[in-house]
Amino acid sequence: QDARLYEEWKWFRCPTLLEVLEEFPSVQLPPVLLLTQLPLLQPRYYSISSAPGPSPGQIHLTVAVVTYRSENGQGPLHFGVCSTWLARLQPGDTVPAFIRGAPSFRLPAAPEAPCILVGPGTGVAPFRSFWQHRLHQLRDGSGPLGSMVLVFGCRAATLDHIYREEMEEAQEQGALSQVFTAFSRQPGTPK
Repeated sequence: QDARLYEEWKWFRCPTLLEVLEEFPSVQLPPVLLLTQLPLLQPRYYSISSAPGPSPGQIHLTVAVVTYRSENGQGPLHFGVCSTWLARLQPGDTVPAFIRGAPSFRLPAAPEAPCILVGPGTGVAPFRSFWQHRLHQLRDGSGPLGSMVLVFGCRAATLDHIYREEMEEAQEQGALSQVFTAFSRQPGTPK
């Protein structure tokens, strides 16, 4: 009856439709009506995190499995729809997908041009393909390459410093000139 209270409840609880129906059992929805009112799942977009040269015929994705609790961390556990589904796949499973191009988001045409890459968390995905491409160019002796500096941020080095070994290898082999890391929730260090 009070729209403001409803909005506060909704944003604090973040309930799923199932949780709403469980909390208010007096709401009796015919299944046909319920099915016609459910929204279609929207596509999820992930950046490709592999270069075609070193990984021909493959596409790698970098996906963080989304889980969270509502109600200031005290509520029920919620799971991301697509990330959870992807995490449960088995080798050989089929994934319906399409590629959406981003023609302006790529390495410079001149390989000697310097690059600064800034990627927090899974946002490092497309940059992984960039340093893989540079490693491939180095192995092929493609000529002089410009400097490539990576700035990577995540919460904690031991928790989610993804691709650490690959970053170190790319730096040792000269594909990455420098790697700067920032950790926002490193244990024993102020945020």
